Amino acid sequence: MKWVRATLPAGVVALLGSAVLAPGMARAVEFEYSGYVREHLSVNLQDNDQFEPKGFPGGNPTTLMGDEFGGQGEFSMIRHSGKLEASADFGPFQIAGVGRIARETRTSYERGLQDASKITPAYVYTGAFGFGALTAPPAFGGFGVTTDATGAPLVAPGQAVYANAGLFGYGGGTTDDLLLDDYDSTELREFYVTFDVTDRVHVKLGKQQVVWGETDFFRAMDIIHGYDLRWRSFLELENEELRKPLNLANVTIDVPELAGSLQLIYRPGWDGADDVGDDGPINGGRWAPAPWTGAGVTSSLIGPINRHHEYGDEDDANYGFRWSGTFKQVGYSFAYYRGISSEGVTTYNPILSPGGSNWRWDPKDSGIGINQRLVELLSPMVETYGFTFNAYSGALDSVLRGELAFTPNKPYNTGTNTMIDLLGAFQALGVLPPAGTPTPGGPMPPLFGILNDPANPLSGYTPGDALTSGGIPVGLAMDVPGLGPVIEKDTLKIMLGVDKNLNWTMSKLGTSRPAFWTMQLFDTWVMNFDRDDDIVENFGFGASRREHQTFLTNAFSFPYKYDTVTPGIALGVDLGSFDSFLIPSLDLQFGDHWRVRFEADLFFPTHVEKTNLGRVDTKTRTLGTLHNRDQFVARITYQF
Repeated sequence: MKWVRATLPAGVVALLGSAVLAPGMARAVEFEYSGYVREHLSVNLQDNDQFEPKGFPGGNPTTLMGDEFGGQGEFSMIRHSGKLEASADFGPFQIAGVGRIARETRTSYERGLQDASKITPAYVYTGAFGFGALTAPPAFGGFGVTTDATGAPLVAPGQAVYANAGLFGYGGGTTDDLLLDDYDSTELREFYVTFDVTDRVHVKLGKQQVVWGETDFFRAMDIIHGYDLRWRSFLELENEELRKPLNLANVTIDVPELAGSLQLIYRPGWDGADDVGDDGPINGGRWAPAPWTGAGVTSSLIGPINRHHEYGDEDDANYGFRWSGTFKQVGYSFAYYRGISSEGVTTYNPILSPGGSNWRWDPKDSGIGINQRLVELLSPMVETYGFTFNAYSGALDSVLRGELAFTPNKPYNTGTNTMIDLLGAFQALGVLPPAGTPTPGGPMPPLFGILNDPANPLSGYTPGDALTSGGIPVGLAMDVPGLGPVIEKDTLKIMLGVDKNLNWTMSKLGTSRPAFWTMQLFDTWVMNFDRDDDIVENFGFGASRREHQTFLTNAFSFPYKYDTVTPGIALGVDLGSFDSFLIPSLDLQFGDHWRVRFEADLFFPTHVEKTNLGRVDTKTRTLGTLHNRDQFVARITYQF
């Protein structure tokens, strides 16, 4: 941290206002600044065994799948970033800001992922109205339909609809580098003013980060902000690099009589749409869940994000409070917050189902016409009640800590076996002619948009069948779990953690000070759980939600040479599926300025859907979506 002391001219003092500083008063102003210049490099340790698209509009559908992406030994990230933090202390008030710029060099591997976001290989199950053996230009089954109800071509420029032997390609018509642009940013991350109203009342106004809770890796009470998980997933060492700052009024009132303080938070809704909720890698990219590497979700009719939904509008105000205190050497806090959930939910276009959608279909500001998309993604408004504690245990010579976060009526997607019939969806959207329209192959039959639809008992379907259970022809059936009704369940997140210095490492391992060990047990409990609700663990994957989703994590660091050489290891396991991850690391310090970190991000899922979209999958869970995402990472930092 650098600081500069300067004298503020009387004229500037007067401009700041006599209510803050008396006119004519000249005083010293202290400026402080710090920051870094940083380089991230990552190399794939495994081949991406999803299939890479080769067919494009006008090409041969049989070449659509092409080869596997490959990528082992190739750069998956070459990222250049810099951050500057600065503050000025004017005495009665302070002003501070944080700016960050990040640019990435486009690697050949990333270019392949970008191309995949324009046309994605997927697997479809064809029925009586399916493609069969097809050559370009595409015709819908034996009906020879190549135009929509208005006579316009069914395949628009930049899009492809091909199928052969169960293969299908769909692209959102993306022509720019939307996926790669997700990695670049120039942002004023924080800018705020702080001042004291009285000795007990402290105010912080502006764009900032407010951190609640005691958790690493998984979050319980860190609920005010969303995270940007697109460029580094959950793996960046400092959460503040991933957390998305917000415009907040943050007031803290000290109450020394009760050994505590009351924090009041108000978000007026002045942030941009991209500033709320989590940003996941759903447009594809190096951290997109397998097998969604090139889905291009938000840039197509598959599922744009709606940040202005009635159930979750980023323009609405959010608010909450936290009481923090100490009782008999136990630190504790109680909190409440009403705000945009960091965990999204998906709702579908009601015209796809005879029963409609049980959640409001709200087309505001979705970027695509009201009836021209299949689903939309939203971050709902939720309420959370929380409690945290931390205390030193002499018996264990450890710090014990924990969190409870209760969210009533948390929404979940259902339907572990739902499928979308793409031709039925096209018919519902008005792209294909309606039922009964004369075609060269006879009258256009009726089609269902969603198969195995809980709201439509006639839509039952077994992959490979020609008809649904209601006798309706099947066109192109693609497995998309999560298209059942949205249901709400009370949910309790529980975290218990232990932090301990391992004194024995100094004598046994030769560390310069005790090694550090931290362990966390993190459980998400869906209360009033009923297996018949058919909740999906992750939208787009068929694994059913468990009543308890429990992770155990451990992390160790071993400081040598007075903290200049610090090897470490972190590991985590899903105790229900035994999917796991392992992160060995080495941190090096060179003088006051240079910091270098090497790490390997290794994932060990017990089940994956590794080939391509659309296949029926019932076992892939959260860590299984990171199949073949193993990377070796070097982070080089010059700090000042």
